[in-house]
Amino acid sequence: MPFPFHPGLAGAQRRVFAYDDMIARDAWSDFDAELIRFEAVVTDNNIAGSDPTLQVRAPDGTNWTIELANHARNDQVGLTQAQALPGDPVQVHGRRIHHFGENRIKATRLTIGEREFLLFPEAP
Repeated sequence: MPFPFHPGLAGAQRRVFAYDDMIARDAWSDFDAELIRFEAVVTDNNIAGSDPTLQVRAPDGTNWTIELANHARNDQVGLTQAQALPGDPVQVHGRRIHHFGENRIKATRLTIGEREFLLFPEAP
């Protein structure tokens, strides 16, 4: 039985993603403008991973993903994998993502134990 031709995306006459839109995307556009601060405990550490993050648990039991700066900036401020071990207290300053149901914060500043790491001094 012959199948009718269906062009799908190959037959689309417009671009699906515009290159200019990807360049112009603001890295902070997914996050609220208001800075928040809270204290938590480190549960997992992915500072050396491809997307540096910390997993933390707030006193109310909520688990959060903390997005950090890129590797170069983390190294510049001295934030290494050995600085944030599971069980360490952490104070997070940053901007919460405004996607419903997602517990994610882009950190602008962290205090782990007694050491402070200023990740984005120029953050909007």
